[in-house]
Amino acid sequence: MADGQIDLKQLVHLIYENKDMAANLCLDEGCRIHAEDPKPLVKVINYLINFLKELTELPLEISLDLHDDGCTLGLMALNPKNEIPAVSEHLSEALETYQAALETVHEKERYLLFKLKFRF
Repeated sequence: MADGQIDLKQLVHLIYENKDMAANLCLDEGCRIHAEDPKPLVKVINYLINFLKELTELPLEISLDLHDDGCTLGLMALNPKNEIPAVSEHLSEALETYQAALETVHEKERYLLFKLKFRF
């Protein structure tokens, strides 16, 4: 994570290795964003993982997809509780530094998916 770039695959692996969690990972290569400090992004990802872990007993599904104009980090909990608390409104501010946006997709009794969309 040098030269003003953050390798998202490497970052997700570091977070996964340091957390006590069950997850299925499917991570594309080449997902690098231009940023100097990964700490706020690590805090956002940790927050979202902890949020999802509270909602399900099943392993989380974590994906990283490379696109022509950016990449998407997906964090999903299967079979979550029906009532989902609101996520912190401060996440959007932290993500602006990384030219990223958070999208939430909730299909009751099936899944809750957070998509972090990064633009190149």
